[in-house]
Amino acid sequence: MKTRSLSRRRLIQSAIAGGSLALLPGPAAWASDYPGSKSIRLVVPFPPGGGADLTGRWIAQALGQELKGTVIVENLPGATGTMGSARVARAEPDGYTLLIGISATHAIAPALLKDVPYRPDRDFTPLARIAQGGNLFVVHPSLPAKTVGELIAIARRPGSDLVYGSWGIGSGGHLAMEAVNLHAGTRVPHVPYKGVGPLLQDLIGGSIRMGVVDLATGMPQVRAGKLRAIAVSGPTRSAQLPEVPTLVEQGVPFDTASWYAVFGPAKMPAPLVERLDQALGKVLATPEAAERIRALGMEPDPITRVAFERQVREDMTVWAGIIERGGIRAE
Repeated sequence: MKTRSLSRRRLIQSAIAGGSLALLPGPAAWASDYPGSKSIRLVVPFPPGGGADLTGRWIAQALGQELKGTVIVENLPGATGTMGSARVARAEPDGYTLLIGISATHAIAPALLKDVPYRPDRDFTPLARIAQGGNLFVVHPSLPAKTVGELIAIARRPGSDLVYGSWGIGSGGHLAMEAVNLHAGTRVPHVPYKGVGPLLQDLIGGSIRMGVVDLATGMPQVRAGKLRAIAVSGPTRSAQLPEVPTLVEQGVPFDTASWYAVFGPAKMPAPLVERLDQALGKVLATPEAAERIRALGMEPDPITRVAFERQVREDMTVWAGIIERGGIRAE
């Protein structure tokens, strides 16, 4: 009987019954056989079509090929990504349930939500940061703002009806614009959407004239002339839109990046973590991965898992400051 055809519990029970417990393979041998014939579920805690979804789908395909197994994407949207994230936090730490996490789910949610259903520093195993970069500030062509300064001037006009949209309360896009509000002393109202897709539809249609979107889904609309990009958040310009200046270049002292990453539940066995770490490292080191990451408007900037854990903690501090100063609370 092959080990992979049994669950871990059944294997132990069979070994005890047969008096052969000493012959059981250890964690390292079990991890080397992973994933076997069982499919891995990669949870994307957002609707289809956004940057997290696009990232999850190519990661799933590439990781499945590297592990010689099957990785299936499951979209579980809700509560700015925390619903699907909480599902993974509660999953068995056996490597068969993984998560595409982003800044909003792991660095922002703890400060934003009163009763966040997990603790990022306790309930997950960070496996790999896939990419990092900024978000895109876009306007409808009918809005005569070509810079952040001009946008601020419009917001300051008496009777201004300017509002902006993002993909949800507490999202990276929401807080990036709130950083602008705090710097400029403006109070441009926020309209939260249930995903980037619906927001882009309204932006292109002109029913809302300003928004912050992820680069992956915003770039095609900018290149097609349907929207105008006026700034990118994050520490550097996007290699895909090099003509668009950062917020810092336009006088707004905000350069915190957004990121995509792969997490598992807490307490995953060390050999299994090492197996996934190596597999993801190989996937992210390929030229194809770099091409896909840059197509998302982000940069392939691999770091160690320890360094990534430190970044999550530091980002939590930055985002918490914006949330507190802006008086932002989830509805």
